[in-house]
Amino acid sequence: MVLYTMKKYVLNKAARARLTRFDEELNPQQLEAVTCPGGPMLVLAGAGTGKTRTLTYRVAWLVENGVNPSNILLLTFTNKASKEMMRRAASLIGGDVTSLWGGTFHHIGNLILKQHAHALGYKDGFSILDRTDTKDLFDTCRTAIAAAHKDAQLLPKASVLTDLHSYARNTSKAAATVISERFPALAPNAPLILDVIALYEKKKMELNLVDFDDILQNMVILLKDHDDIRDYYSRRFQHVLVDEYQDTNMLQAEIVAQLCSYHRNIMAVGDDAQSIFSFRGANFENILNFQRQYPEARIFKLTTNYRSTPQILDAANSAIAANLRQFRKDLVSVRGAGEPPALVPLEDVREQALFVASKIKDSIDEGGALSGIAVLYRSHYQSMEVQMELTRLGIPYDVRSGMKFFEQAHIKDILAYLRVISNPFDEISWRRLLKMLPGIGNATAGKIWRYLSEPPEAPLDKLHSAGKIAPKKAAEHFAAFIKCIAQLRTIDSPSEAIDTALRGSYERYLFLTFPDADNRLRDLTQLSQYATRYNAADTFLSEMAIQGSEQPMAALTADKDEHIVLSSIHQAKGLEWKTVFVIGLNDGQFPSIKTGRPGSWDEEEERRLFYVALTRACDELYLCYAYTSFAGLIRPSRFIKDISRGLLQEIEII
Repeated sequence: MVLYTMKKYVLNKAARARLTRFDEELNPQQLEAVTCPGGPMLVLAGAGTGKTRTLTYRVAWLVENGVNPSNILLLTFTNKASKEMMRRAASLIGGDVTSLWGGTFHHIGNLILKQHAHALGYKDGFSILDRTDTKDLFDTCRTAIAAAHKDAQLLPKASVLTDLHSYARNTSKAAATVISERFPALAPNAPLILDVIALYEKKKMELNLVDFDDILQNMVILLKDHDDIRDYYSRRFQHVLVDEYQDTNMLQAEIVAQLCSYHRNIMAVGDDAQSIFSFRGANFENILNFQRQYPEARIFKLTTNYRSTPQILDAANSAIAANLRQFRKDLVSVRGAGEPPALVPLEDVREQALFVASKIKDSIDEGGALSGIAVLYRSHYQSMEVQMELTRLGIPYDVRSGMKFFEQAHIKDILAYLRVISNPFDEISWRRLLKMLPGIGNATAGKIWRYLSEPPEAPLDKLHSAGKIAPKKAAEHFAAFIKCIAQLRTIDSPSEAIDTALRGSYERYLFLTFPDADNRLRDLTQLSQYATRYNAADTFLSEMAIQGSEQPMAALTADKDEHIVLSSIHQAKGLEWKTVFVIGLNDGQFPSIKTGRPGSWDEEEERRLFYVALTRACDELYLCYAYTSFAGLIRPSRFIKDISRGLLQEIEII
């Protein structure tokens, strides 16, 4: 392969006349990073400090100094971010930057792989599987393995297999290791799962198919094992710029290292204090050990914050200071003084929801914009009570952490158990429950229902004899289902009924069906706790049905942008609101109950997540925790105690 020859880029007079005066439009920290001559650079861009501005001005500065846009590579994590940066760069330069290589790791990887697929054994014109295609192919392979093994009916669903396999590849771990570490409930079927994965990989190669993870893996192989290809691209890309470097996984960091191996002009922009995606395979050590990989690297710290009041930043700086593994930096606000963040102890999650909703209603009554308010939480289940209270008050909201609570499949599943006891002629709920049993599909579920619904006996009384209709492969699970329903018939408490259904068969189904089974299990635990306030299943089910289907009139008439945002903190990263409520700040909830000992890697990531939550707020910040639950007294989050005394103002609820 002929090595790439670089040409100096010359701006025309009109474009040069429109060039930005960098020293007037950048603060000193940004200017120093933007105008660095070259070499490895790590730009630690704290929350609200102008990360995107720094990257786009860097592109403009390089072009102004003669670097051809075609010799610049800009790697991002979303297409939206890439397009926005390129749009801003073009506006700054006043010239054409369409030749600049900009896009996500997968986009750039695909462009390169298309040129060199033959080197990896692919035929010309390979097809890329999207996530739905990937699940479909896994489902085909799962069916094939199940047909060859009589005990394979408990293989996890294709969505679980997809998530498991993807995580293994992005972390460079063996699938068997990932099963034991992240999916222990699937360990009994590990050999069969590995067989499905092996067949999936074989099928892809036979069919000339590539999935998203192949793009990254094949890029690494291409650049490490083919010197001519690596030399061509590493010479071509005179400057490599990487956004959100703290979110890179091992494969992405290796791709960056190979692409900048010749010029070593890498600008990695990110914030170690906002590294919160290890569950997706992000490797915190990539940013933490940047200088170890690039010993000559210069570090730039952007700490001038344009978003939050000094009081909010003081609390955030104090909170993150407890982490030992970090690049220490304190954010400094350019804004005037505001109110200290409020610490709000509340009796329980119900009072927490009442407080949040009432404060939001007060803000609306005073003319505040709904779009400027967010309620943030560690896990989706923590939003249930708030959703119900906002609905009751007619306040429109948008859930960013997932579907609205009562629209979720697992909530509908567990309520179906209670519905068939309450109303034995509920065909929809019977079919839903039956189809959850291994070996029973639409046709068999319909056949069983027709048998159950035939008079003179009621469905619940005929269930014990319906096993003769179920296929033999479902016999064991159908027997367990009959036993579970029999137990439920003796229970009045809806909370106890939910717990019984979980123990009876549903928990196993949960882990075989959903990649995020742990989170869904917490949702159901929260639902069970909520149900303790009801003595009868009928009343509870009626209330749930109303809550699940009710849409406030305000939501129907409000502007589409006028709503409260309810979001997990992970989903909220990169966003901001004037007023932020952080709820559920109790040990065991935030940090998660799975968090290790103090000072552990996972505890420090949980603290970074807390830091991200605090730095979403511009003007007002409320930190809420309950001091009782159905089980008794509970402790406030240890992260609250990390914040120095005097930086929070405690509000007493009378």
